[in-house]
Amino acid sequence: MPSPSWSLRARVAVAFLVTTALAMLALGLFVQWRVQDTLEEGLRDQLETEMDRLLAVPPAERTRAVAGLAGEIHGQLLSGDGSVVATSPSIRGRMVDPAGARAGYAEAHVLVLDDLEVGSDDGAAADLNTEDELSIVLVQEVGDQVLAVSIGREDADDAVRAVRAQLALSGPVALLLAGGLGYLVAGFGLRPIERMRAHAATISSRNAGERLPVPPTTELRRLALTLNAMLDRLDDGLARERRFAADASHELRTPLALLLTEVELALAAPRSQQELLDALRSAEHEVRRLITLSEDLLALAGADAGHLQVHAEVVDLAELAADVVRRFGPIAAAANRSVSMTGDEVVLVNGGPDHLRRIVSNLVDNALRHGAGDVEVHVSGGPDAVAEVSDSGAGFHEERPFERFAASHGSVGLGLPIVDEIVRAHGGEIAILREHERTVVRVTLPR
Repeated sequence: MPSPSWSLRARVAVAFLVTTALAMLALGLFVQWRVQDTLEEGLRDQLETEMDRLLAVPPAERTRAVAGLAGEIHGQLLSGDGSVVATSPSIRGRMVDPAGARAGYAEAHVLVLDDLEVGSDDGAAADLNTEDELSIVLVQEVGDQVLAVSIGREDADDAVRAVRAQLALSGPVALLLAGGLGYLVAGFGLRPIERMRAHAATISSRNAGERLPVPPTTELRRLALTLNAMLDRLDDGLARERRFAADASHELRTPLALLLTEVELALAAPRSQQELLDALRSAEHEVRRLITLSEDLLALAGADAGHLQVHAEVVDLAELAADVVRRFGPIAAAANRSVSMTGDEVVLVNGGPDHLRRIVSNLVDNALRHGAGDVEVHVSGGPDAVAEVSDSGAGFHEERPFERFAASHGSVGLGLPIVDEIVRAHGGEIAILREHERTVVRVTLPR
């Protein structure tokens, strides 16, 4: 078996060599069998022809005809008691046992017997050791006598041995040629793949938009298209990472700049206590904004890495939403707005409490930041748990509100993308609707 450390070209060549060897072995065995069978069939045909000729001779002349056999075919006529009535000059002793032959043979059918087994119903042929050759013998009952004719098979066996020797000599040469041909063919077939590999090695982040050439060959065309699709995905991922880093830097720069400005102003000149308190409150606001943004970035990074795992437990979504509404009440009141809740008192759902709380919090925070009018949270049960957050704003102006850092009202944010990731991690769905002149964000979660 080829080693896993071998090159693909070497493994293909070895596989080609082994397959060729097996095919040649099978072909050699078949050729040898066919040659041997054809030669033996020719010998049997000669015996059958001679037997028919002797049977056609009158009984009074058959003895002389048998004694006159010379050349390749020999004959012998035996009486019922086993004595030799007539025989070819080159035969010494009895060719067959007439008692055994008489016991089972009838009619003039030609059969090949290995050891002259008796008990057959229709003539036989057997391997016979004579003084000088191995012969095929055909026996037939003629009245109370047994007639046997034989022919040497040495020439046939020599021909079979010659064929076997030729196959043994030509086989290794043919295998060597087949192995070399397989190696060359494998190299030729892998050459386009090597060109694609070399081209792919030149693609880096500097020329990430470059793609592999697509050859016309069907198999290589599919490979090139698959690799190009993979490069497209990698390029898209790299572009997203770059945009993510740029947008995150921009989003972090704003609160940091404001925080630095407040600190510099507080330190620039003597300030009253009230001015210092205002500066600290502004700094506190920017610090909280930084904390929120950092948490959002960590959440999205975890989702991208597949680490947004949900440790599900039974949670009362209505109670959780009511707690969020109470927490955002003072923030809404400071902006002369309100946050209220309607719906069922108890809505049980399987999910992560912190994740579900973040869904409602982000939706309410988004409505207060970018919406208008009072914010209403509606939670209801049924086959699925449904949480809706609505306001009187004009809705979302961007085409992809769940895209990270999508511009909205002059700023970028991560609230809705995080909600989308959490909802999908729970197996739910999120949709943005426009109902009764209100913008509604509806989250549906399986119970």
